[in-house]
Amino acid sequence: MTGYGRGQTSDDGYDVTVEVSSVNRKALDVSVSLPKEWSMLERPVLERVRAALARGSVRVAVQIDRRSKAGEFTIDEASVHKTLDKLGELARSRGIRSSMDYETLLRVILMQRDESSSGKRDEEIVNALVQSALDQAIQAFIAMREKEGAALGKDLLDRNEKLQGIVTVIKGSAQGTVPAYRDALLQRLKQLGLELNLDDERLLKELAFFADRADVAEEITRLGSHLAQFRTTIEAAMKGDEPVGRKLEFLIQEINREFNTIGSKANNLEITRAVLDAKNEVERLREQVLNLE
Repeated sequence: MTGYGRGQTSDDGYDVTVEVSSVNRKALDVSVSLPKEWSMLERPVLERVRAALARGSVRVAVQIDRRSKAGEFTIDEASVHKTLDKLGELARSRGIRSSMDYETLLRVILMQRDESSSGKRDEEIVNALVQSALDQAIQAFIAMREKEGAALGKDLLDRNEKLQGIVTVIKGSAQGTVPAYRDALLQRLKQLGLELNLDDERLLKELAFFADRADVAEEITRLGSHLAQFRTTIEAAMKGDEPVGRKLEFLIQEINREFNTIGSKANNLEITRAVLDAKNEVERLREQVLNLE
């Protein structure tokens, strides 16, 4: 199913925007676009998307911008004190007389700022921001797909109802198949100058053989079961969020198989027409189900 979602978050001088979009695909295929310097974040993004989605060709676009901090100067005092203490301990252990002046203090402060701005801390900050924006995008993406799914579910139920109507037509037409064949057979025999009594054993055997060959009662029963399962699966999916795409694909395959069998057995123009109509509806169902998870 197609879908789109967008998320955005900002903190610690970073602006992060994540867009999630997808087109139809039977399996799940995820591609992630990240700035080159943040490529190490691809794995957690992939894991989060795969945990949330089951099907579709999904593209995740991540934009990470760092805002300018002109005029802003912050000091991590605890970290500076810790560094100075370690330097003092090292100097004493070496018998070096330590002295503190403005230049030494400034160097320590600048060193701490460089480490905090480009080291592990930045990666953790940006990763948290990306995950937050990604969650927003996935939620918006799912909400859009749920709305589309409701409309799609209604369409599938309508088509399922049409197929049930076609099965009813086939069932009614099948009841007249053997009598029609009997009448046509007797008419042909009469035209050939061969008059047979309705109780003639040869005629009865031919009619019995034809009736067995043309019997579609089992196929109609199985179709009723498959269509009922299809309907209940769609109705359950519209109330919950369980993936149903593969189950529906299997049911469509079985429904199509039964109509094919009926078509091969049919010696009845009405049944043949009904089967053709049914196969058209089944194909539309198949196309629509590709949009579902």
